[in-house]
Amino acid sequence: MVSNRLGRSGSQNSTQQPKKTRRRVATIAQRRAANIRERRRMFNLNEAFDKLRRKVPTFAYEKRLSRIETLRLAITYISFMTELLHGHPADHKATDIYPQREYIPYGLIN
Repeated sequence: MVSNRLGRSGSQNSTQQPKKTRRRVATIAQRRAANIRERRRMFNLNEAFDKLRRKVPTFAYEKRLSRIETLRLAITYISFMTELLHGHPADHKATDIYPQREYIPYGLIN
């Protein structure tokens, strides 16, 4: 007796095996080209962050800002400059412009 099984399409199928998805194997040349593109992308991204770090005011004694610190400081700085431009009261402390860094040990993040 032939058993009735439901295939992937939902129809009854007793003789066909489910189709295996074939993974495309990248050639060595394709992989190298992809690696080069990724290196260029990361180089351009790092260069853009370095340019932003030079534009955002920081304290001279601080170590190099991380990407997230750079973005947060840039947002705060732009907000501060916008308020100055629009003539809003400038009742800011240095900690508002230069937020304190909070370091969380990596083990506590996960």
